Amino acid sequence: MRGNGFGEQYGESRTGWRTGQYPPRMTAISRRCLLLSATVGAGAALATSGAVAAQGANAAGVQYYWGFSNTCYAMFFFGHPTTTGVCPAGGGHVYAGYNFGLPHDVAPSEHAQGDWRNCADCQVMFYRGCPDKGRCAAGGGHIMAGYDFVLPHDVTPPPNHQPDWRYRRKYKSLFFDGYEQKERCLAGGGHRQQGYMFVLPYL
Repeated sequence: MRGNGFGEQYGESRTGWRTGQYPPRMTAISRRCLLLSATVGAGAALATSGAVAAQGANAAGVQYYWGFSNTCYAMFFFGHPTTTGVCPAGGGHVYAGYNFGLPHDVAPSEHAQGDWRNCADCQVMFYRGCPDKGRCAAGGGHIMAGYDFVLPHDVTPPPNHQPDWRYRRKYKSLFFDGYEQKERCLAGGGHRQQGYMFVLPYL
């Protein structure tokens, strides 16, 4: 058995938002320039090799168009061409604030946790390293899709990084814990944080 950083024990498995105007969609040229100059996490270099096919992906190692849902406070993918997912507050998620670029398919470390995935149904970021896949606003458990994200945590926030992103146990998903009010939880009441303090890079 081993811990997963959330105060829970499981058998062996693999392995910061502001309200304001929406950031513009980047052109292919600006994405390439940004990738060449960006770093993710506490001094970790981004991987720059390999082809990608997913909407919102700039190159192997980072995916943009992750954002804050101002209706349920979850981290969700807003780059999908046809859906903004399903929000527990009703309807789809409503994006506000930063455009986060999240690292994926790189080696986890002491301050970077892997096994974070996109849910194909509700579009939130959820943790797949537990036997229980959490509660999905679309019904049932989360269904993983896409990249294996590796999220930095418990580090001093560098420039263009936001802390206060936390794990919520019943959803198995990521939400912003920087407000006193914790917003709506499918399990009833407000969200309850647990485990690591994630520090996430944004444009």
